[in-house]
Formats: sequence, structure tokens, C-alpha cells
Amino acid sequence: MTTNSFSELCKEIWQRTKEPLKDATFVMYFICAILICGGVGFWIEVLKIMISSGTTGFGGIQSSLSVFYPALIGTSCLLLILESVERSNKLMASFFVLVIFLTFSIAILIGFFNLFELHPNYTFGGTIICSVLGLWVWCVANGENPQLKTINPDSPSGGDTNRPIKGDINEVTV
Repeated sequence: MTTNSFSELCKEIWQRTKEPLKDATFVMYFICAILICGGVGFWIEVLKIMISSGTTGFGGIQSSLSVFYPALIGTSCLLLILESVERSNKLMASFFVLVIFLTFSIAILIGFFNLFELHPNYTFGGTIICSVLGLWVWCVANGENPQLKTINPDSPSGGDTNRPIKGDINEVTV
């Protein structure tokens, strides 16, 4: 029986996308560590625009996002590739090698367009799209990270070991 590897890939990516968003620990880490701390360069540029008298353009925002998304996607993909190799999951590893290749190709292309001031609206839009995709790639890469999951530490033992036992155990002999 043959399996459709593309449907398997889509299924795993979808699972890694939706499941972590149900976990408060994952979502709080994503907001605090990735969006706020990881995006500090972006937030500084936004603050500059808000404080200035309107003379500051969006070049600083584009510059901050231009270095944000390649780093985010690159590190996330490498993490996922290492995890996939450890699990012998060639499908995920090869897909994210492709994602890294495409990301850095797009980053070079956007940098080239930005350098020569070609299509500034498209380069700015492309940078925003790549940054949003970078956030998604991070979620997929870290979706199964046990350190970012809210896990009841007593689950394997059946619950809190200090709680009173239900029933009568006086007649039990060992």
C-alpha cells in the first residue's frame, strides 16, 4: 500500500500549526519571547515613527523586518531539521531544507531590490509577508516542543500523590 507523502506532510504541518495554539504556555511564550523580545528592533522602529513628527519613513521598519524573518525562519528550520533527522522523518527534513533555501533566496532578492530601490512597495510588502510566514514557521518548528507545553507533572502517576486515596485500603495485605 502506497501513501501520499504530500498529504502526510500537510497533515503533520497542520497538526503542528493548530495544536500549540490551544496551549496557554506556548501562546504566552510566543507573544513574550518571539513577538515582543525577538521583534524588539521592529518595536523600536514603530516607536520612532510614533514619536517623530511624521518625517520618519518606513525604511527602519523594513530594515528591522529584513533581518528578523531570515533569522527566525533559518533557526526554526534548522531546529526542525535536526528534530526530523533524529526521528528519521525525511519528509519534514527535506521540506524545511526547501523552506530555508527559498527564504534566503527571497531575502537576497528583497535585499537586492531594496539596495537599488526597485519596487519599494513590493519589497516592503514582501518583507511583511515573509515576517508573518517566519512566525508561522516558528510555530510549526516548536509545535511539539515539550518545554513549551503546559503539562500536568502528575499525569503519569495518575494525579497528585498527596491526595487521599478513595475507598478503603485497610484490608489490603502486601
